[in-house]
Amino acid sequence: MKKLRRAWIYVCAVLISLFAVGPFLWMIATSLKPPGDIYSMPLNYLPSAINTGGYKAMLNPSADDNLNFVKWFYNTTVVSLLTTLFSIIISALGGYSMSRFRYRGRMAIGYLILITQMLPGSLLIIPLYIIMKEYQLLNSHIGLVIAYSTVAIPFCTWMLKGYFDSVSYSIDEAAMVDGASRLVTFIRIILPLTLPGLVVTAIFSFLTSWNEFLFAQTFLSDYGKWTLSVGIASFQGQYVVNWDYLMAGSVMTTLPIVVAFWALQKYLVSGMTAGAVK
Repeated sequence: MKKLRRAWIYVCAVLISLFAVGPFLWMIATSLKPPGDIYSMPLNYLPSAINTGGYKAMLNPSADDNLNFVKWFYNTTVVSLLTTLFSIIISALGGYSMSRFRYRGRMAIGYLILITQMLPGSLLIIPLYIIMKEYQLLNSHIGLVIAYSTVAIPFCTWMLKGYFDSVSYSIDEAAMVDGASRLVTFIRIILPLTLPGLVVTAIFSFLTSWNEFLFAQTFLSDYGKWTLSVGIASFQGQYVVNWDYLMAGSVMTTLPIVVAFWALQKYLVSGMTAGAVK
């Protein structure tokens, strides 16, 4: 009975894994199909011949005047890294303040931060657009970083507060007794102890800006300043869809995230379970 139950668990795990990985495998297969295979009936699940035209076009902008994948990739990387850095610095300071200091309205501020996560991003477009227009930040990557940070910082602040709460305050007291200032204690002792939590929140902030489409489409108008999400979406026209470009670009956009998850998986597991057991 125990072996049957274990076999059933393995079967369920395999099916769930295939369900999760299936779209990515389908995307890779479609990116390698010749155009005839994409529209063939009955549908070919595997390419009849390997077609790398989409990938060559992505990496060779001169092949198509309307394609600049390398530039979009660079723009997205810069915006995502700046958003992550900006969000983590502010969130770590805010989360530490809410965790360690006792002042009037502390929890009210925390709940207010949490409530902002209940608002859809579409509600923020108009006020953010007006503010950016006022300060001449439209069509700039700095303006986009600020817009992304308004989404990432509240969540990261609340998450990091939980991680800081899991670190005993006696550690802070011991460091300050030894002569360390509050800032030195925060940077050299508390932050290393909460490294898994920092990695998890950093990845969330990075993914928020890497995959975001609505803000990027609204606030960026110049072709050369587009991010990957906007650029790849342009492959889908009103009458024609360049599936080879679309799928190849999507695969190349997804790969950095897959590599990041693989490289940081030990921090992800420990970070997501940090504080679960007191």
